[in-house]
Amino acid sequence: MGLDTLGNLLLAFASICALGSIVAAAMASTSGKGARPLATYLTYGTLAFTTLAVVLVVSAFLGENFTLEYVAYNHPTIVGPWAWLFRISGLWAGREGSLLLWEWLVAVYAAYVGHKALKHDDGLGFAATGVLNFIQLFFLAALFIPLNNPFKLLPPEYLDPQTGRLLIEAGMNPLLQTWAMIAHPPTLFVGYAGLAVPFAFALAALFLGDASKRWVQMSDRITVFSWLMLGVGIGLGAIWAYIELAFGGYWAWDPVENASLLPWLTGVALIHSMTVYRRREGFKGWTMFMSAVTFVVVLLGTFITRSGIVQSVHAFEQDPLSFWLFLSMMVGSLVVMVGAIWWRRDMLRGDDSFERVLSKEGSYYFNNLIMLLATLLVAYMTLAQSLPVWLGGGKTYGIDDYNLLARPLGIFYILVMTVCPILSWGGQGWAEFWKRAKGPLVGGLVLFAGLMAIFFRAMLPYYQPAGEMAFWHHLIAVAGLLTAALAIALPLFLFYDGARKRAAARGESFFAALGRIITKARTQSGGYLTHLGMGIILVGLVGSTMFVETHELTVATKPGSSTEAHGYTFTVRGLNEATEPNGDVVYTFELDAKRGSREIGVLKPKIVFPIQLQSKNQSTQKVALIQEPLKDVFVSFHGVDDNDAASVTVKFFPMQWWVWTGFIVTIIGTALASWPKRQLQAA
Repeated sequence: MGLDTLGNLLLAFASICALGSIVAAAMASTSGKGARPLATYLTYGTLAFTTLAVVLVVSAFLGENFTLEYVAYNHPTIVGPWAWLFRISGLWAGREGSLLLWEWLVAVYAAYVGHKALKHDDGLGFAATGVLNFIQLFFLAALFIPLNNPFKLLPPEYLDPQTGRLLIEAGMNPLLQTWAMIAHPPTLFVGYAGLAVPFAFALAALFLGDASKRWVQMSDRITVFSWLMLGVGIGLGAIWAYIELAFGGYWAWDPVENASLLPWLTGVALIHSMTVYRRREGFKGWTMFMSAVTFVVVLLGTFITRSGIVQSVHAFEQDPLSFWLFLSMMVGSLVVMVGAIWWRRDMLRGDDSFERVLSKEGSYYFNNLIMLLATLLVAYMTLAQSLPVWLGGGKTYGIDDYNLLARPLGIFYILVMTVCPILSWGGQGWAEFWKRAKGPLVGGLVLFAGLMAIFFRAMLPYYQPAGEMAFWHHLIAVAGLLTAALAIALPLFLFYDGARKRAAARGESFFAALGRIITKARTQSGGYLTHLGMGIILVGLVGSTMFVETHELTVATKPGSSTEAHGYTFTVRGLNEATEPNGDVVYTFELDAKRGSREIGVLKPKIVFPIQLQSKNQSTQKVALIQEPLKDVFVSFHGVDDNDAASVTVKFFPMQWWVWTGFIVTIIGTALASWPKRQLQAA
């Protein structure tokens, strides 16, 4: 039996199990308790067959079995002791394998939910399992579409029948053959797949007429975990773009980048809505609706990459079948959820009102409103090029258009986020608010003074006018730094104040009390750390996106030649050519870097001609970085002209390390908040 037949049989068996589990789960969720083991075991069967399909593809990569077209076109050319890791990463390097990975992850979540449902004999869990298996059916159906099927055979004329050697120049995109390829896509897909779980539980609760907070309690940890993994994936993608893609930045508002951002935005609103649902029995309809919106914008990422509806460096070949399949999934999910909410509208009525803006309810409401508005704006601007004119389409929006909206909206959102922890349920008067706010405000103003000193010393000197009004540009920057100072100061103050009070009340040392707060009140402490990280990131965003200085330089390749940029001197050591063991040809331009009289080190930007692209004379670039606490110096090499002069780009990114540091703090905070608690039926 060939790999193609075996692989498609596995997908077919997985589909049969998923279909059977849907029927069994529908019975198990109501009165048919006898069907409950069957629903779970069939869900396990879907996971088992999907797992075997994944193993089959991975084995083909590890064995370099090029009879599969997907393996032939996505195998890595890298060699060495770690080449096996890159071969495994071939699973998610292309269109077909990434979709198979996504389906497998949904199967893992479905099996976990089904296991919990069987363990606790819970009808709500079985209904959610049925919804997840219904979602799986769509992904499995997508895998049978020719352009999505990882088990297509390579035409025999492309292979040497004696040696199995490829007779075509094919392989994994050279830009993907980096450490980030091993980590970035899987973390994104773990997040994407997991965000189907709250949607499944919300729909299950509506189907069963259970508007209690049980569905939130059973899915909130997975929701936070999935949002965490999505954030990790986005962050790793930004690092990858910054150090590997050589375009000079970490976020380009590319349509596929935006597609990963959308569920992160709606996920923020969903998590906060779930908090109100769980604690106050409020925001019921809003929470369920946001679970559907989050799931739909997850699907939008697949829709964008596989439909050909927008142009993107990440997008795959246009496929009309995928277009209609994923469009029907998105529209159907929204229609079913809105219909179910309308059907159960009487039982979803709760106390969603708030008398005072200065209340947790008010801040959560504005949080959700801002996130939904931001999602709609980014989604519209991303898809505008493909929308009909009567829907405001036919336009293409660039980085400046996004920044014009994102900067003030993002700053306002972080300000709302900052204030939330010192607000109380039900609201408070200005006097009470001032009592809670004055300590953090004083600390924030002190920190703001320090940030303004950094602004004048390490940001403003790198400002390059780009057509916008300088006054407005600097006003936004200062507003961002003030907001960031408050966002950093408030959680630090709350940690200090809480530890001080606990130490005084219980006779503990300050650090012992602080440790108890962090480890015992994990949800609250994790939230504080997440807010702290967002404040640090905001400082980095202000510097590294609003005050970037670029120098396009030309320097002779003769050793000893030099060029300068903003106080840095770059002296040529030489231009070296080498052929890697895998056949890649690498040109390394070595430069000695000095700032004034201080030696900084040797920079080695590179141009690489990958073996699979050499016949097309195509290359990639590897940048060199000088990383300092208040800025990065980014150097890329573009080649040599007929006069033996090298073309070099030097960019200065102020506060770049603050972006990465804030990202790490945010991840730690979210991980702490999602750490499981001992509770019945926790999913």
